[in-house]
Amino acid sequence: MSNENTKTYFDYRVRFSKHGAIRYIGHLDVMRYFQKVIRRAELDIAYTGGYSPHQITTFAQPLGVGIESDGEYMDLRMNSYISCSELKDLINAHSVPEIQAISVKKLPEKSGNAMASVAAAEYYIGFKEGRVPGCFSKNPEEITDSIKRFLDQESIILVKEGKAGLREVDIKDRIFSLSWDTEENCIHAIVDASSGYNIKPAALIELLLKFNADSMQDNSLMIYRADTYTRDENGALISMGDIGSDE
Repeated sequence: MSNENTKTYFDYRVRFSKHGAIRYIGHLDVMRYFQKVIRRAELDIAYTGGYSPHQITTFAQPLGVGIESDGEYMDLRMNSYISCSELKDLINAHSVPEIQAISVKKLPEKSGNAMASVAAAEYYIGFKEGRVPGCFSKNPEEITDSIKRFLDQESIILVKEGKAGLREVDIKDRIFSLSWDTEENCIHAIVDASSGYNIKPAALIELLLKFNADSMQDNSLMIYRADTYTRDENGALISMGDIGSDE
């Protein structure tokens, strides 16, 4: 809840999924989609002032096209109180099955918005049938050993492109977890997703393959984002969906 110009607002965080064919639409289209859902559901959403008012919503780290997820987040500012369960039901009733609200939390006062709060993202990364690189065709012990040797490097350099051009970034300390999931037969990774780093899963796999003197075929990855994380008051990573209350 916050107070602007003596008016009381109610802030909510919606965790939502993105599956099926919807994974091929970009972030801007997802934003426009939710604007329509909010209007169809007749939610008492707050608007900005000025000559061109727009709904006060904030989205967390944009999801790459083609990636499925159960860990997307959107913050909504409402003019009036609504229970978390009712808000979730209204969103889902006016949405398609491929995009559904998983949970809704009412945010505490002065909590950071979804975009500014992002610290990390959790991914499961696999390969399509017939496109598995040689280094990932080995037994789980060998794959695990290759990942360990990759992480044991003195530095792990990623070349990122920004407004100022190409720059080299050492992401060794920004890979919070990297392992081989034997049950899912894929890589499990938790990496920095903040605005300053935002390690893309495909770029991480390319570095891992290069370290193993291997390469990746085009359009070979299957990527699933399990969750997006922020940090608590002690600096520990926690799910963005753990912030707030269920009231």
